[in-house]
Amino acid sequence: MLPSWKLAVLFLVVCMVSTDLVTSKRPICSKIQREKILKECDYFIKPGYPIHLVSRDSPCCAAVREMRDMDMECVILQLTREEKTKYSIEKIRALSHLCELPPPSPQVLGTCTQEQKEALLNDCQKFIKQGHENPRPIPVMGQTCCNAVNKVPKKGTRIDMQCIVDLLTEDEKTNHNARKILNLPNHCQE
Repeated sequence: MLPSWKLAVLFLVVCMVSTDLVTSKRPICSKIQREKILKECDYFIKPGYPIHLVSRDSPCCAAVREMRDMDMECVILQLTREEKTKYSIEKIRALSHLCELPPPSPQVLGTCTQEQKEALLNDCQKFIKQGHENPRPIPVMGQTCCNAVNKVPKKGTRIDMQCIVDLLTEDEKTNHNARKILNLPNHCQE
């Protein structure tokens, strides 16, 4: 039987090791995930030259994104000696950045509201009504019509007038010319 002080030291060591395992910041990846990444990414992670760039749409990146937090350190920690010579650790580490999907484009987020449509129809009535007028009236910057146009969200660099046209009711389509509505930013865009 061990003396009590040795037992206490052993208990302390076990507790310290257990705490490190439980509170580890490294996510645990499975052997299956590691093997899948090494198999699918084999072509891209070989050491030396040429350097082959991986596509975000590739099976390699799909395997990387399946892993929680895409933390390649977990894969690197599990490499055998043979695998450490077969693969580039730097290239494995770079996979998480290379396979990361870009954030959604802000260009497609803008949508107009019913209130913006109603304000535009009201303030731009004389510029967008159906029919042909000679000379055709054109809105000018600073007028209430152009102010209403500039409150419509942009899609990319252009004001999204298609959004306004899409919100038109059948009755509004009869009374207002969609082509004239779509043309308003050409006169009003700041």
